[in-house]
Amino acid sequence: MKDWDVTALREWHKSNSSPAKSTLSPKPKKHPCDYETFANQLLKQSRLLSQLIASSWLDGDKAKQIREIFNKATGHDDSELRQLLTGKKPNLWEHCIFDDEEIDLYEFKISWNSFEGKLSENAQVLKEQKPPYFTITLPYPPRPALGDFTVTYEQIEEWATSTIEEENGVIKNPFPSYPYIPCSSC
Repeated sequence: MKDWDVTALREWHKSNSSPAKSTLSPKPKKHPCDYETFANQLLKQSRLLSQLIASSWLDGDKAKQIREIFNKATGHDDSELRQLLTGKKPNLWEHCIFDDEEIDLYEFKISWNSFEGKLSENAQVLKEQKPPYFTITLPYPPRPALGDFTVTYEQIEEWATSTIEEENGVIKNPFPSYPYIPCSSC
């Protein structure tokens, strides 16, 4: 999201409703991680965050280490979480959810009792605004009780390890098939 800031995002949204007033092209810039559009980027990021949380619900040392990173981020030290989200901890999570420049635009909070994520703007009264421009509240609910009426361990594992499918640059499967796995962003 190198070329996106709060002003550019507002202009882009204006251009979709009234193109004559915008100075930006209605097509958003291509994302450095090869995401085609801003909306598609958000869908991919939401899916990857959901998969990351689902992978932390699995058994094993890897899942335990991911849970510990989320715990540390709650105490305001989110440096390891930022490394995890940028793919700099490939032994735990190899996907780039946010690139190095983009991650600086966000502040991260963890909500332990929610199944819904939230993206909110950090309002600033300054002429020269400074990052973070947005706060992402990541839902991190406890793993649901495993069972036929909720979700099975195999279903969590399937979601955590499944690949993203795209058609014509648009993500086809952004949401989990099982309602007890959170859609982990806005």
